[in-house]
Amino acid sequence: MLQDFDAIVARENTDCQQYDDRMNQFGRSDVQPMSVADMDFRAPDCVREALLRLIDHGIYGYHLKMPKYYEAIIDWLWRRHHYAVEPQSIFFTPGIVAAVSQLVWSLTKEGDGVIVQTPAYYPFVWAIEVNRRRILHNHLQETRGVYSIDFEDLETKAREARMLILCSPHNPVGRVWRRGELERVADICVRHNVTIVSDEIHNDLVYAPHQHIPIASLSPEVERITVTCHSASKTFNLASLATAYVLIKSPELRQAYKDGVAPLHVDRVNPFGLRAMEAAFTHGEAWLRELLKYLWGNYRVVCSFLEDKLPGVRVSPLEGTYLVWLDFRSWGLEDKALRERIIEKARLGLKDGPWFGPGGCGFQRMNIAYPREVVRLGLDQLSRAAGETVR
Repeated sequence: MLQDFDAIVARENTDCQQYDDRMNQFGRSDVQPMSVADMDFRAPDCVREALLRLIDHGIYGYHLKMPKYYEAIIDWLWRRHHYAVEPQSIFFTPGIVAAVSQLVWSLTKEGDGVIVQTPAYYPFVWAIEVNRRRILHNHLQETRGVYSIDFEDLETKAREARMLILCSPHNPVGRVWRRGELERVADICVRHNVTIVSDEIHNDLVYAPHQHIPIASLSPEVERITVTCHSASKTFNLASLATAYVLIKSPELRQAYKDGVAPLHVDRVNPFGLRAMEAAFTHGEAWLRELLKYLWGNYRVVCSFLEDKLPGVRVSPLEGTYLVWLDFRSWGLEDKALRERIIEKARLGLKDGPWFGPGGCGFQRMNIAYPREVVRLGLDQLSRAAGETVR
């Protein structure tokens, strides 16, 4: 085994958001936090070794974006997803949220409609609002925990939209969109000249038999209207190292993006992030295979526990990501009461469903990228929240 994923690494007092911000997030510091989307696993040894070499050098001055960094991205995308890109299509950015906001600013105008498929990763809405664009909700359809796209509504919304923000795989509902679904999305966007911004940060965290398909890879016509957002951060737990980048094949979109971000001067990535990303993409694939097996085992623990101990709580099928979407609607509690019950009775900190917009009421998102002992502890604590008032 390349790594002991069962090992518990203390993160308190390391300035980490997951643990050291509990009082601010939950109103008390004694909860087990399972809300923030990073992992309680050490990064692969190859990453730590690369960073130690840079640290030992002792000089951390201005750093060039050398060809090897682009080559690591290009090779990874081809090996993992059979998608060919070229260096001039890759643009580094401080993070996916920053990239989405920059893309909304660069590729749309004030008042333009931007589609979000809710429930969705909540910074999408922030990026639309802060740039003074109009939010158009294309609500996902849910049937017994399984989510699908409302294509009829998407067609209607596309008539008044300039952009669609696609989440693929989807956070928080865990769907990996099938080729046929992506083709229908792409067809609607091509016909209505709607730019697709595809957040594919979870693209490597997909469980067999499912397969991530980059929407831009469907055809040259789709590629012409698509910008894809990527990062090594979710795959290898490098969130603080600023390893994000966007892929833009279209010369027109590429120029519009460059014109939009040029005044901000945000493309200078720190050397620690570049070295970590290069090491992970070059040497981290075996580690990723073991991680996926471990995460799937955690998901099966969640499913078994809920079936045996909390049958009223439904979990959506997990096809991708390490975030499970839990349906508490059978408990009959308002969202504020549900949040308080989980925090106060279970001493557990999850991410409240309403954060993800329409369709999130009655749900909680739970991060399962923890040692299995911690996942079991969190589930045991959750069972304490099922009190007499729950029906």
